[in-house]
Amino acid sequence: MKRTAMFGAGSMMIAATLAAAPGAAHSQAPEAKVLLVSEDFTGAEVADENFASLNACLTAATELVGEDAFDACSDQATGPVPASGKQPGYLQLTDAGEYDTGGVVYNKALPSKHGIEVTFSQYQYGGSAADGIAFFLVDGDTNLAETGAFGGSLGYAQIEANGMSDEGVDGGYLGLGLDAWGNFSADTEGRGDGCEGGDEAPAHLRIETNRAPDNVALRGPGQGHDGYCLLATTATDEKIGSYPGGDIFGTDFPASLRAETLADAKRTVKLKVVPEGDHASVTVDIDFQNGGGWTRVLEAEVPDALPETFKFGLSSSTGASTDVHLIRHLRVEAFK
Repeated sequence: MKRTAMFGAGSMMIAATLAAAPGAAHSQAPEAKVLLVSEDFTGAEVADENFASLNACLTAATELVGEDAFDACSDQATGPVPASGKQPGYLQLTDAGEYDTGGVVYNKALPSKHGIEVTFSQYQYGGSAADGIAFFLVDGDTNLAETGAFGGSLGYAQIEANGMSDEGVDGGYLGLGLDAWGNFSADTEGRGDGCEGGDEAPAHLRIETNRAPDNVALRGPGQGHDGYCLLATTATDEKIGSYPGGDIFGTDFPASLRAETLADAKRTVKLKVVPEGDHASVTVDIDFQNGGGWTRVLEAEVPDALPETFKFGLSSSTGASTDVHLIRHLRVEAFK
């Protein structure tokens, strides 16, 4: 497999580059697209009945309906959350309370013959930088009713740690981790079980006490407690600090994935997945809202072919450290 973090010489390369040099030949995604899903999450309801809430809420909503409904966030108001009942609002995955989880799943199979492009805005702020947000794809034949394990697995991968033994998301194909705390890049807590050789995380990210905060990572196909192998991470091997028992690894980002306040927290993410025979090519771009426009942060290959149809979800969690996690302006398109 070929996987690359798209930064300078200080970045950690997990394997060979997708393109040996600028202009090297590789498939380019066609730009003609058809819109499949568009949801701003700014109003008081979600009209598309294929979305299901898993403890997520709408900040613009005014009524409490139930745990698995898109209802008001007035009972999830720890930390500097947006004002309840005010439009335009947000999809709130978690407030800044400890050990909170939230997600949404889209349980309708969508076509992916020529590839897909997903864009959304994410907001992580107001706490102590944990855990992060994941966007994930699963095989369209899956009944997508639940996420995977939370904590460092961000609702996509599996986990075996601290008495927890939870499976990864059913039918998992690709998980994108926008990882403030830093465990999604690490093959610890059972993540990546069954992955060997070139499918493993680097050695320094297989040590239980090591993490790579404020980084983006991609994990591949998995089922149950097996797989979800690390495909790419923006983490470098530069030690930028320490905490009891281990090292914290760096990133070459021009800005952080998170901020201290909502006003500064918006980051727009673009994920492209394009089939290339028996595998798929993936790119991740982020607009850090700093005037620099889109920044390519990752390129990777998924070792399995893109399924004919897919479903998707978003998920987030907090732990002893926390943040508020919000989403706006989700758009899913298919290449023609």
